[in-house]
Amino acid sequence: MTRSDTIEAGRPEAAPKPVGAPAVSGGLNPRLTRRLLITAIQVALLVAGLAAWEYFAGKPGEPHVLIDQYYVSKPSLIWEAMGLWVSQNLLWPSLWVTLQTTVIGFVLGALAGLVAGFVLGVSPFLASVCQPFVDAIYAIPRLALVPLFMLWFGIGIGSKLALVISVVAFLVFYSTYAGVKDVDHLLVDKLRLMRASRLQVHLKATLPSAMTFIISGLSVSAPYALVVAVTAEMMSSNRGLGYLLVQSANQFDTAGTFAAIFVLMIVGIALMLLIRLMEMWLLRWKPKRPTGRA
Repeated sequence: MTRSDTIEAGRPEAAPKPVGAPAVSGGLNPRLTRRLLITAIQVALLVAGLAAWEYFAGKPGEPHVLIDQYYVSKPSLIWEAMGLWVSQNLLWPSLWVTLQTTVIGFVLGALAGLVAGFVLGVSPFLASVCQPFVDAIYAIPRLALVPLFMLWFGIGIGSKLALVISVVAFLVFYSTYAGVKDVDHLLVDKLRLMRASRLQVHLKATLPSAMTFIISGLSVSAPYALVVAVTAEMMSSNRGLGYLLVQSANQFDTAGTFAAIFVLMIVGIALMLLIRLMEMWLLRWKPKRPTGRA
């Protein structure tokens, strides 16, 4: 054995690198690079779409015009319509009215659905008694209840809140009920063997197990809350984004109609982002699933 072999044999063996561990180098993180690439492509597609819309939309007969702006308007005209609403002090008060109806109705409906779904989920006997009545009420088209809500609560915010609550409550109720029924009974039995109280069983097992279902119901019901609030404003209101949308459509103002739709889209995206942040916080204890990508 040579001296070099002796030296090599005396050196400690390097620890094996974990499989799937990110390479440590001076370059960018692959996940960050991929995220930046996706964002750049999304921004490029958005800018290209808006530019093409602005260029090819216009008055018939003009050069390079392929679409009549009467039907689809133009981004510049939509921006002008929003600026006009701001100067006339219409946009922000209308946005506040719609947000008020959406958020309050969503919170109250989610709480009602969460409590009802949990109570019926942990009580099979009570669920069997109430199931036909719950299904019967859920089968009623919500728009058919608008005249009744207007009769009960008037044409103000009360009738709109009642409509939003009636939609959100059932969506969250069925998700919560399914999550509570899906709880791991083996885990519940182990807690009971450890002499855990009923409250401790629900806090340690039932609620965490059902949280994924609850978050799913909230994610689905949040956009519906906005849709229902705007629909109610379109049917009977003199305030809100739904009212601005109907007024613009009645006046054949395509730019104003698209402006209202654009603002509603931004509000819907903001609601979904808030739900995702809440999901990340509530499910921070849950391990993330591997993506399977290199």
